[in-house]
Amino acid sequence: MTHAYCAIGKGSRALGWLLGLCVLALTAAPLAAASDARTEMEVSQRYEHLDSGFSSWQAQRLDAQHRTAAGLTWYGAALRERRYGEWDEGVEAGAAIPLGQYWVIQPEMGKAFDAGFLPSWYADLRIQRLLPDGWLGHASLRRTQYDDSQVDRLALGGERYWGNWRGAYTLNISDVEGAGTPVGHALALDHYYNDLSFVGMRASIGREEEGLPDGKVFTSSVSSFGVRGRHWLDAHWAVAWDLGWLSQGDIYNRYGIQLGIRRAF
Repeated sequence: MTHAYCAIGKGSRALGWLLGLCVLALTAAPLAAASDARTEMEVSQRYEHLDSGFSSWQAQRLDAQHRTAAGLTWYGAALRERRYGEWDEGVEAGAAIPLGQYWVIQPEMGKAFDAGFLPSWYADLRIQRLLPDGWLGHASLRRTQYDDSQVDRLALGGERYWGNWRGAYTLNISDVEGAGTPVGHALALDHYYNDLSFVGMRASIGREEEGLPDGKVFTSSVSSFGVRGRHWLDAHWAVAWDLGWLSQGDIYNRYGIQLGIRRAF
């Protein structure tokens, strides 16, 4: 399965280090993954410290994915996050569906229950095309619905695989209802030091949107940098980790750490 996450966030762009993450951010081996069927589950905990007098954030996720022998991948997650002194819970689900030898279509949806700061729901459709010389192009359309605002996003990007390395760039153009059209840029570089284990970095810059507890959305200048990885201890168990920093303009700086345990069946 290729990387489902190259943009920042799922509607609330400041979710980038967690939701993503694309996952969703479920990062697996490049397109040349093994043909055997495989199921994986991961439980993770994230803690984020905010300056400027804001209280800390935290989040828990339970992710699951199943790849069939034919290459079709299903994935989903249950999550809960604490921000601004309150909790939000939600679910996500999606699939990566090969269409022939070169195309992959990836629909994904998510919903929050009694949403405060998370979006009420989002829907995303991503298309990928395998190109010559290790290149891969992708485009996606996402609609994110908050209580009092709607965000539409177009993401265009490319990836290149060479040896044990992967590099990626994504341009994000959002249309925020009542708040303009912010643009963001995201870069990624990963090194796979065996078939599945990897270490990589992420960086982003631009103007992006974030949901507030009252259901409104504001935009601000955002820059971020982080490193993350996954190390397989044996054929069944892996440790996932993520360290990141994000600056939300003049509002706050956020410093996060996430740890996860992954099990393959």
